[in-house]
Amino acid sequence: MADITLDEETIVEAIRKVMQKNPRIESQRRLAELVCKELENDVDEVHLGADRIRRIAVNAHLVKIEIEYRDSSQNFAPDLCPVCRNLMVQLCNSTLTGEITEFKRKCSVCTYSTYGGRGKKPARYTFVKCSVHDLPMDEMRISKLNSAAALLRRASKLISEAVDGTSFAQRKSNSIDLINTVLLSKNMAGSIPNLIADVKTDGQGDPLWTKPIGTPKYPERKD
Repeated sequence: MADITLDEETIVEAIRKVMQKNPRIESQRRLAELVCKELENDVDEVHLGADRIRRIAVNAHLVKIEIEYRDSSQNFAPDLCPVCRNLMVQLCNSTLTGEITEFKRKCSVCTYSTYGGRGKKPARYTFVKCSVHDLPMDEMRISKLNSAAALLRRASKLISEAVDGTSFAQRKSNSIDLINTVLLSKNMAGSIPNLIADVKTDGQGDPLWTKPIGTPKYPERKD
């Protein structure tokens, strides 16, 4: 057996072989055992953590992950997904007073989510084989748009932190307003919500966001 470096490409290939033989694996421990056993065919000694295997499997789109949660007494609304370490997307509603409030936070890549900042942490994982060809193209596009939204929210936070306490702190609102327009606007063609709507309705005529509001009695009403 050759002693080779466990780079990500090597691990991805091992995970792919394991999932081809085992389309459904009921625990992270079992996945790690199988992957390490697969790697032992080429590597003299394997030192590889189960968490790293999980993250690589998710980010390489080799598995769909099912998550069982456990409650926590602490509020838990992370900026980074605890499952795959990708950025979280904040889903927000507008209140009657015009304020924006977050009601859910979900991962931009995997299935992890948390509601209203309630304490909810992953307790158990199930891994289901996922071929890239099984992923609808629109699902992959929406995932990337959600990732872009998460990055924009992170940029907004960093801008605020960078200029707070300076003599020009009030100027941060210009940048943050522009970012919020891209993140939330119902009217801007290039906003994230409207791009997602475009992806969902691509090839089906004009997306819903371009159509005037109708009523149940007159669904096609134009005014």
